[in-house]
Amino acid sequence: MADVVVIGVGNRMMGDDAVGPIVIDRLAGRLPETVSLIESVGDATHLLDSWRDARLTVVVDAVVSGGVPGSIHRIDGKEGLPPSWRSASTHLIGVVEAIDLGGAVDMMPDELVVYGIEIDKVEPGVVLAREIDAAADEVVEMIAAELAVVRSP
Repeated sequence: MADVVVIGVGNRMMGDDAVGPIVIDRLAGRLPETVSLIESVGDATHLLDSWRDARLTVVVDAVVSGGVPGSIHRIDGKEGLPPSWRSASTHLIGVVEAIDLGGAVDMMPDELVVYGIEIDKVEPGVVLAREIDAAADEVVEMIAAELAVVRSP
């Protein structure tokens, strides 16, 4: 397993819910080869397996918490996510539940950063809304900058 893992959570066929995987696409070739880029539909066991041996994991997912679509939230996942967050995607168990489960079974990375991109709704489609697309670009830049200063232990 990689020392640093970036996981994009979402469903590419459900419009704005595809923002996590799209961020992964846009990060390809921009990060050191030692960073593992992973796409996930949000299955808790896949998330746990993807991050359990990592020193640093960055998760990107769509959220619906009543904020303005396109808003970006950056949260220390080890401190827990806001109760207002709920999965905005089609996965049955989302990132919030995976973090809870990972803590309970001691399968968490040393550091966990979660980027939540606020969306309005989940609808079938393959195109992001303009504000979500712009937020995806901004998150790509934020992650690239953040990981540029990450040093091996």
